[in-house]
Amino acid sequence: MTTLLSSTAESNNDLLRNQYVAAMSRVPLSVSVVVAGSPDERVALTVGTFISVSADPPLVLVSVKATSPICEAVFAHSRFSINVLSAQQVEHSERFSGRPRTGRPYDLAAAQWVGKPGECPRYLEGAVAAFDCELVEARPVASHVLLIGRVEEIVSGEHQPLVYWSRSYGSPSPIVRSV
Repeated sequence: MTTLLSSTAESNNDLLRNQYVAAMSRVPLSVSVVVAGSPDERVALTVGTFISVSADPPLVLVSVKATSPICEAVFAHSRFSINVLSAQQVEHSERFSGRPRTGRPYDLAAAQWVGKPGECPRYLEGAVAAFDCELVEARPVASHVLLIGRVEEIVSGEHQPLVYWSRSYGSPSPIVRSV
């Protein structure tokens, strides 16, 4: 009898997980690239969980898998930058998620990075917005770590943002309202 209950519980967990993954695929996400590390050992990772936490003081949150090298880089330097990708930057999303159509996965040299003279470039050229942050809290939750950063510098562009929805890339469009 225990085996039957155990199998049923596992089936229910699998079913719930599958339903969760399917439902979450219908939730549109902004697409961002998180960058951290020293100038010689920078790492970058595509993320879909990036949100504003507060405007006073300016705080943001990004969620990354706990086993990702980006966590180690953030913990070692207590800093990270978040680049919100534009609709023209699908290639960067794919590259920094480890699935480029061409070239090597996670290859920072394949992107154009900008920054202040004398500083390590940390902003992707053409990004919608970029936030340079000091780590204020890292909270492990299940398989991920929630990184909360105090925003210390912002670079903003005029491009249309990239979104990921229903396992595809796109860009938002305004809803025309009739009066």
